[in-house]
Amino acid sequence: MRRGIEAAIRKPKPDFDTINDLYDADHELISLVSSLDGETYRGGRGYRDYLLNDDETVQSESRLEQVTEIDADRVLVITPARFRGKASGVPLPEQRLAAIVTVPGKIMRTQVYPSPEEALKAAGLAE
Repeated sequence: MRRGIEAAIRKPKPDFDTINDLYDADHELISLVSSLDGETYRGGRGYRDYLLNDDETVQSESRLEQVTEIDADRVLVITPARFRGKASGVPLPEQRLAAIVTVPGKIMRTQVYPSPEEALKAAGLAE
């Protein structure tokens, strides 16, 4: 699981060989933006589209801080991230993003939240 997340956030480009090995072909990614507009990214093509869309507007850098088991199929992943506007060059304060990752074998689903607290609340573990 750690290898899969680290492969996905690797810069300057993700480690697609590792992603292809560890992620299900129908993996579903729900980013912060797509959670608002209802769009999801599926499979390798969807992930590539997500990266292209993201890369048009911001430069980002993140790291894997923590992985915590929620239950047999889900983990909480915390990835602090730094963003900089591509056109403006303006840096934003670091954000402690979190994701609930579903892993019943291969990585099937990743839903990103703006904070660990929001992710825990969505997982039913906090009020």
